[in-house]
Amino acid sequence: MATKIYCPRCAWAPSPNDRWECRPGCHAVWNTFETRGRCPGCRKRWLVTVCLACVQASLHEHWYHDETTDAGVWSDATEQEEALVEVGGAGVPGAGRWHEP
Repeated sequence: MATKIYCPRCAWAPSPNDRWECRPGCHAVWNTFETRGRCPGCRKRWLVTVCLACVQASLHEHWYHDETTDAGVWSDATEQEEALVEVGGAGVPGAGRWHEP
């Protein structure tokens, strides 16, 4: 089964045309899912990605869903993400910023 990419908080699925910006960083603009969170400009690895729809930060790896295994780990992932957002939210380094095309 193919892996689906969507926000773990609101289920929004990015298109190939959606873009994020490496900020703070080199300000490169790219689709973060084409590189699994690695900036093509400075090679920084973004551990957190902000959803362009709900504007919530989630661990980048939690955007990748294998529908056959996700059901059992959904509650654990939600608890981890809530703790992450409570610590720093979308403004912490590594959260990235979005860029509208």
